[in-house]
Amino acid sequence: MEVAEKLEDYSLKPVPLEKRKSWVDIAIVWIGVAIVMSALLRGMIVGMGLGSLHRTLLAYLLGETLLVAMMTLTGYMGAKEGLSTPLLARSSFGLKGALLISVCLGFSFMGWFSIQAGLFAETLITYSKTSIPSPYLAFASGLLMMLPAVFGFRGLKALSWVVVPPMIIVFFVAALKTGLGFLPQERLISLAFNHTPSPYPTTLGASASIIAGGFIVGAVTSADIFRYARPRLREILYASTLSMGISALLQLIGSIFALSTGLYHENLPRIIISSEFAGLGIVGFLAIAFAQWTTNDSNLYSSVLAFNSLLKLERWKLAVFLGIFSSFLAALGILSRLGLFLSLLSIVVSPIGGILIAEQYLLRKNKTSHKEDESFEPWNPIALGAYLISVVIGFLTSGPALSIPFFPFSIYAFNGIVSAIFLYWVGMRIFRSRGARISG
Repeated sequence: MEVAEKLEDYSLKPVPLEKRKSWVDIAIVWIGVAIVMSALLRGMIVGMGLGSLHRTLLAYLLGETLLVAMMTLTGYMGAKEGLSTPLLARSSFGLKGALLISVCLGFSFMGWFSIQAGLFAETLITYSKTSIPSPYLAFASGLLMMLPAVFGFRGLKALSWVVVPPMIIVFFVAALKTGLGFLPQERLISLAFNHTPSPYPTTLGASASIIAGGFIVGAVTSADIFRYARPRLREILYASTLSMGISALLQLIGSIFALSTGLYHENLPRIIISSEFAGLGIVGFLAIAFAQWTTNDSNLYSSVLAFNSLLKLERWKLAVFLGIFSSFLAALGILSRLGLFLSLLSIVVSPIGGILIAEQYLLRKNKTSHKEDESFEPWNPIALGAYLISVVIGFLTSGPALSIPFFPFSIYAFNGIVSAIFLYWVGMRIFRSRGARISG
């Protein structure tokens, strides 16, 4: 009985109050989630695109504030109800509509797996000076990283806790050795425009959305972790702010790399390993390699879990399928399209958070409504309609689409959230009462 209780993760029922943790415990979990290699890559994109440290810091302030707000609001929902995001989403999207979150999660983790596989290939090329073409090496790296998730070797995830502290030290040392002699802003912005195949964002709003896009999935689904927190809004705000602040610090190191060297994010291994820059050699190689490997094991495993409810395949078969497909994306060069990938995440995922917030804080007005005997309709067309329209609004205000400036600084991650909150609230008030969606 005790073993069963220890293994219980309360996936289908509320977490009991006596099982809740302090905000410090929750913050430590979030810090472990937020400290990843991709933070450095985001920082390099934003730093070069904006071309100056003070504009970069302002973009961090805007993007991280948006993430903290989203994490706090959705996290408090999870803490108050004790439920995970998919269960919370049933009251707004419906039983089947809530699977939309699983789809977004699945594709997000697949994308990150492909990006990390591509960066692992670049790391191998930089250190070993191999002549193997990058696409072939990226595909092979993806297949190699796929194996732990297929066979269930979850020990690599535990290894990440051993890898993270020295990894952070290595990156700090690399930033110090690279120096703070920044290149002229005009040159950096010119390089950002010339990055192929997708130019870096050079506006404050687009850069803030890149920062938000890097963690927007985690922010929208923060109830998954905060359901283990005590239902105290202030404590959830503390945990969110602390974890996002440390994430921003790691991104800042990436920005320093770009501002100092003028190199694109694909060249991160070169900056850390090569003697012409930080020159950390095998120490830098091992720090990057282990960080990528342990992160990617978790990425593919999480993608499998997300798609498992949609595709009726055995877990190992699904891992093989997703691993091969993600490796193919790595070979196609998704690493060089990281900015576009982050922009799409901001556009596609942000409205989900807006709808969850509107349901909890505007329609139900923070009242608990989940009961075990409740029966939800399969779909809520108003939620799906508000979501799709908000995605279009986010796309049209993203800059590259039609360059329509809208809302403050044209932060299209913010645009999608605000439009989703407004459209869902208005739609529900006009067309349906909440009682019409729920029976039982």
